[in-house]
Amino acid sequence: MDLKVFAVCKNYGEVQALKYVDLKVETGEFFTLLGPSGCGKTTLLRVIAGLEMADSGMVMLGGESITWKPANERPVNTVFQSYALFPHLTVTENICFGLISRKVPKAEALAKAREMLDLVQLEGFGDRKPDQMSGGQRQRVALARALANEPELLLLDEPMSALDAKLRVQVQIELRQIQQRLEKTFIMVTHDQHEALTVSDRMAVMNVGEVAQMGGVREVYDRPQSKFVADFLQTQNFIEAEKVSDSMIRTPYGDWSVADRVPWHKGTVTVRPENMSVTTDAAACTFRGKVETSLYRGCYQELFLNNGLQVETESVQPFRKGEEVMVNVPEQSVVILND
Repeated sequence: MDLKVFAVCKNYGEVQALKYVDLKVETGEFFTLLGPSGCGKTTLLRVIAGLEMADSGMVMLGGESITWKPANERPVNTVFQSYALFPHLTVTENICFGLISRKVPKAEALAKAREMLDLVQLEGFGDRKPDQMSGGQRQRVALARALANEPELLLLDEPMSALDAKLRVQVQIELRQIQQRLEKTFIMVTHDQHEALTVSDRMAVMNVGEVAQMGGVREVYDRPQSKFVADFLQTQNFIEAEKVSDSMIRTPYGDWSVADRVPWHKGTVTVRPENMSVTTDAAACTFRGKVETSLYRGCYQELFLNNGLQVETESVQPFRKGEEVMVNVPEQSVVILND
């Protein structure tokens, strides 16, 4: 089912947690709410789940308003950051808990539990207790329990925050595969940019209770609209510039060609380090700089130049401090920000 959020506001005393938030999530897509701590993403998730009620606005699921429905009357389940598993119950009993509460016959509930264990690749773990399992396994049990009720919408609140880096990558892949296999609508909250890019079809970057930018993950990553979004998605190069013509801007490093055609006169542009390249062709040189520091990253090198810019290059040739390099900046990689 698709989800639509219209002008949702939520206050906690004088703190405005959500400010007229609009959101649309399509049926069967993996959508992520991304942002720093305190930006309102978890509050929005709880409003969608029915764990918090909006002060104003509307939440629609499948064309029906669920704005004032309590959580237990919504076809929505949530996987919490802590997993919220019952420690005294086995894995099978945890998965069956919601089904039994809904008066589903025991045999049917057990069959569903076996199906979910197979889905999350935990066959043979049904008799274990949560404390006998790893963090990644407990995360999968929590996911199986949430999916056992066959919700139309699954919400995930920082589901991988307790996992170590290597396990987190593995679980990201598994989570994406499960979502694609089930063709269910998933909405995840995270502050981890790489996590959002890995699993999502689309995402909304949030800041101080508002959606700063929403779109496909490639679109938001490659074409940030504001300095906040670009900075949060770890773009390092911010350059003050002014328009010379429709296809040219003037920067402290010379005049650069741009592909963007926007009604813009003066402000900030950004270029990702990986979109620049070191060249030996003087005709392709956009600007020159001297190497201050060179960091070897295995498949690429990261160069910090004396003009404050950062460049990533695939060149295996080591760069010396003080060495002058020529850098090419493709015109389509220069993003004009709207700040």
